Amino acid sequence: MVARHWLVAELKVASASLFKTMLSRSQRLSGEQLNSVMEKGRVTHSSLFWLRTLKHEGKTKIAVIVPNKVVKTASGRVGLRRRMYEAVKLIHSSIVSDNSLVVICAKEPAVKAEFKDLSKEMKDIFVKSGLLK
Repeated sequence: MVARHWLVAELKVASASLFKTMLSRSQRLSGEQLNSVMEKGRVTHSSLFWLRTLKHEGKTKIAVIVPNKVVKTASGRVGLRRRMYEAVKLIHSSIVSDNSLVVICAKEPAVKAEFKDLSKEMKDIFVKSGLLK
C-alpha cells in the first residue's frame, strides 16, 4: 500500500513538470495580438517553421501554432507545440529585441524532427529575423 502512494506522488510530480514547458502567460500573445501579427507581421521562413514578427510597445511575447494540416491529432499537435515552446524557452532570455510580438508556426518536417534539430532551427530563425544575435 505504501509503495502505491509513493508511485502516485511520483506521477503527480512528473505531470506537474510537463506544464512547466510552456512560457508564462505574460510571455504569450493574446488572441487580439495574434490577429494583428498575422495581418501585419513580417515573415521569415526556415525548413521546419515560419515566424512572423511585429514591433509593439512592451515586452516580447511569443505564440506557437501547430495547424491541423501539419498534425492531424490533437495530442500530436499539443506534443509538438510543447517541444517548440521548450526550444523557445532555451533562447528566450537572450532575445535582443525586447518589444516584438512573435508567432511561430510549424511546418510538416517539424513533426519528425529531433528536439536538438528543433532547437537549432529555432535559434537560426530567430537570428535570421533579427531577434537574436
